[in-house]
Amino acid sequence: MIKSTFTALFLISALTLPTIAEAAPKKAQAAAQTWDGTWSGKWGGKSSGRVTVKGNKVTSYYFRGQPQSVGKTTVSGKTLRFGSDYSVTMTLTSDNSASAFWRGNGTAKAEMVRD
Repeated sequence: MIKSTFTALFLISALTLPTIAEAAPKKAQAAAQTWDGTWSGKWGGKSSGRVTVKGNKVTSYYFRGQPQSVGKTTVSGKTLRFGSDYSVTMTLTSDNSASAFWRGNGTAKAEMVRD
């Protein structure tokens, strides 16, 4: 009786532990890929840019301290895109940093950091 109880507990543990262990990385990965927060950087190392994201949607964008039209936001994997008469593509490089590319009447790059 003791042996069969032990065997049953062992089998239950063996079947449940991988599920618990697999859930933690997926949850951490989902949290790491949220864009929510305020991102700041310098376009071309000169001009300030600040992007605020809430619910994975850009709610404001400032260029040289001036508010800009945001347009539509799209998120796919580690990439966020938005823009109106321009386009900005940001790609996560870590939980709190992203490389950004701006295209409008020219192009510029920036390293953005989440505040």
